Amino acid sequence: MSIQIVILGLLKEKEYHPYEMKKVILEHKWDELFPVTDGNIYHAIRKLEKHKWIHAEKQEQVNNRPNRTVYKITEEGKNQLSEEIIEVFKKRMPEPRSLYPALLFVQSAQVPEAAEHIKNWISDLKAESKVKHDYQAVIPNLIQEHYKGLNEFYMNWLIKILQVLESSDER
Repeated sequence: MSIQIVILGLLKEKEYHPYEMKKVILEHKWDELFPVTDGNIYHAIRKLEKHKWIHAEKQEQVNNRPNRTVYKITEEGKNQLSEEIIEVFKKRMPEPRSLYPALLFVQSAQVPEAAEHIKNWISDLKAESKVKHDYQAVIPNLIQEHYKGLNEFYMNWLIKILQVLESSDER
């Protein structure tokens, strides 16, 4: 899902050929946030094209190099991009390979809907933080401490994300 969001998000901004997409990803250092390879870019492009979310707009030839295909997002692709971004927040996908691309292109979705799902996520994290179990063994207590610490970290981080989304000038 992550690379699909990135490709659709980039194509919503302008037409690209795959090498240009990878170049933009590397320039922004997004490859440090989630996995990016030639293989997963081309695989995602084939999948997106199969679903008619993108299409080959034209073939270009630069110097004596092989032709390269320039892709364009379709209206269905724009809708799919929005749906995939919202889905990340709705399903509360905290892993970076899903969450970071969704955040990078959140402006391509219904931001109020994304914000509402983030509010619900924060609310559930707050409720989970109040639950406490006293285990007899040390390891389960340490696991619970770690789990609560992660939840608190995510909750505080999501609150900051929500503040940015709600002040539209900062996105």
